[in-house]
Amino acid sequence: MPDYKKMCFELFNAVTAAIDHLKNGQCEGEDAYVEDGDAPLAVLTGTAKDEQKSGEL
Repeated sequence: MPDYKKMCFELFNAVTAAIDHLKNGQCEGEDAYVEDGDAPLAVLTGTAKDEQKSGEL
């Protein structure tokens, strides 16, 4: 009979490791973007829905 508890822990650990890997990749990409200095940064406010409404007026 399969050891479901062991299988669940292995799956949990693999998913956690994958999430950590993705977070690290995102942080490295953001750091590279910010350190480049040539890329313009813009602060966006509101949501796309709000922007569509304001465009309709």
